[in-house]
Amino acid sequence: MKCILCGGNTVCTFVGMNGYVEGTKYDVYECSNCLSSSVYPISDLRLKEEYDTIYGADNAEKTGYYSYYYYLAHGVKKLKNPLTDMVNYSAIFWGVGKALGDNGIKKGQSILEVGSGLGYFTYALNKAGYMCDGLDYSLEAVQFAKEFFGGNYVQGTIEEFSKKNKNTYDAIIAMEVIEHVVDPNIFIEECLEVLKPGGKLIITTPIKDIHPRGTIWETNPAPIHLWWFTEKGMESIAKRLNVKISFVDFTDYTTSKIWKIHTGVANVPPNQGPVLRKDRSLVCAKKKGYKEMVMGMIPAWLYIKIVCVYHDLKFLQRNKTPSRYMYGMCAVLSKP
Repeated sequence: MKCILCGGNTVCTFVGMNGYVEGTKYDVYECSNCLSSSVYPISDLRLKEEYDTIYGADNAEKTGYYSYYYYLAHGVKKLKNPLTDMVNYSAIFWGVGKALGDNGIKKGQSILEVGSGLGYFTYALNKAGYMCDGLDYSLEAVQFAKEFFGGNYVQGTIEEFSKKNKNTYDAIIAMEVIEHVVDPNIFIEECLEVLKPGGKLIITTPIKDIHPRGTIWETNPAPIHLWWFTEKGMESIAKRLNVKISFVDFTDYTTSKIWKIHTGVANVPPNQGPVLRKDRSLVCAKKKGYKEMVMGMIPAWLYIKIVCVYHDLKFLQRNKTPSRYMYGMCAVLSKP
C-alpha cells in the first residue's frame, strides 16, 4: 500500500495486534519514506461500532481510562487561572501555550478547539480572555461541556462544521485528535478551510521520532489511535496542501521542568491487550498506582496544583539533558 501522507511504500511490521476492544485485531504498517505508522483495516463502519463500545455514555465515567478526564474537568472549573495552571501541568498544554504566544495569537482573538472533549481547555482559554468555541464528535462529551462549563460547544465533525464556517477563526487547536482520524489529509484540509487567511492550526499528537528505529507501536491501541506520526509525515501533509509548517521546540520546557519520556524497544511485538469487552465491561481493571491513590484522596484542583509544583522542583532536575522533543509533537500550520 502507498502511504497517504507522503506517497511512499508501506511495509507491514506486525500482523494481528490486539485492539482496544476484546476480539479485535489490527495490522501495523510503516512507511519506508516518512516512517509514520498506521493500522489496518480502517473503515468508518468498523470504527463506529468500536467507538460506540468505548465512548458510550454509560461507560465513560466507569472505566479507569476515561474517568481521569472527568476528574480533570472538575478540577479545572475550580481554578482561578486555569490556563496558567494547565500550561504548567502538562507538556502538551505547555506546547500549545507556547505556540499561541510564538505565533501572535492574542487574547480577544477567535479560537476553535477541535476535539474539545469534556470542554475544560476551551473553558480555560475563555477564562484567559480568548474567544474560544469547542467542537467534538461525541454528543455525550458536548452535553457534559455545555452543562458543566456553559459556553459554545458544538457536536459534529470538522468536515460538517467547515461547510458553514469558512474563514472564521484566527486559530484552531486540535490536541491529540489527528491520530484518531481515518484520513489526516482531509482533516487538516478542512481545518484550514475554517481558518481566516494567515490563521494558525496547532496540532499535537504522540511523536514517533523519539523512539528507537524499528519500534512497532508504542502508542494507544487501535482504534483509540489509528496513526503514529513522525515530523516528516506531518511535513508531507503540509507540502501536499502547500502550507508552511513548524514545530514547537520543547528545549525551554525540558530545561526548567521535571519530565520523563518512555521509549519503546525495537522489534518487540506491541504488548497492548484488549481493555474492554463488547458489553463495555473491563477485561481487567488497571491496578491503582500512587497517582491514582492520591487522586482518590484529594480534590482535582488541588491535585493539579501539586503536579504544577512538582514539575518546578529544581533539585529533581539534575542529570536531565535538555531536548527539543517531548512525548508529543506540537505542529503549527499556517494558512496562506
